[in-house]
Amino acid sequence: MKAAQEGIGKIEKEGYYILKNQYGSSDIQKLLDLTIDWHKKTVDRQSASPSYLIGNAPNVFNLQNKDPIFLKALFASEKLEVILKHFLNDKWFKQIPSDQPNYILQSFGARSSTNAMPLHIDSYIPFISEYVIGIPCAIILEDQNSKNGCTIVVPGSHHSNEYVKQSMLKKATPIESKAGDIVMWDSRLWHGTTENVSGSTRWSILMTFVRWWIKQYHDVTGNLPQDMYDILSDKEKAVLGFCSSPHTDEFAGTDLKRGYDKLLKNLYS
Repeated sequence: MKAAQEGIGKIEKEGYYILKNQYGSSDIQKLLDLTIDWHKKTVDRQSASPSYLIGNAPNVFNLQNKDPIFLKALFASEKLEVILKHFLNDKWFKQIPSDQPNYILQSFGARSSTNAMPLHIDSYIPFISEYVIGIPCAIILEDQNSKNGCTIVVPGSHHSNEYVKQSMLKKATPIESKAGDIVMWDSRLWHGTTENVSGSTRWSILMTFVRWWIKQYHDVTGNLPQDMYDILSDKEKAVLGFCSSPHTDEFAGTDLKRGYDKLLKNLYS
């Protein structure tokens, strides 16, 4: 896959890449309509103490619990999977076949920017290594540009081994993208967003993938509805964390890495 190999090279050098045209217009419209609908359903029940970076921007969380269409979108791009396996698969995770993903989904939500988001990193600590611990990805639902709050990045900053300097905003590059694209970046990359001054929304679906031993933002494996679990393949269940989630205690199990043969049939019985 030429695009996947190009993406691997771009992420290694510059820290980010745009996978173009990964979703058709009708699929994007369905995802956008669903996202707006779920925002209306859940906004009044969300936590009253959002994170500093999110602020009061419109958000929907835990899309894996909401509708099968979101799960279908999560796994739709074969090129994305190739890139993620290159950066995030653990070669010592022998319980899952080596050609299958053993990375996991850390978070799965949607957001429409309002205020500018300051430069930050998603890895929490800067470090220099050939090994990557996380790849945040955005499925673009509405065209993004400098006026409606697009992502900005400092190319190559994932190799800086330093925390973000806000003075580097002047060197930030806007990532202008089209609906149907996937924008992805190394979690160490300095990035933020411009202010949305368009008066319109600019929704995107945000999915962060990490190595299997990184903590998920919410208890994905403890809250996924059974009917959602039932439609997933073994590979997809592993990506949601079901082959590497913590056991409740030593009597339930002590193996940190598990194969498809250990997947439960019924989650809550």
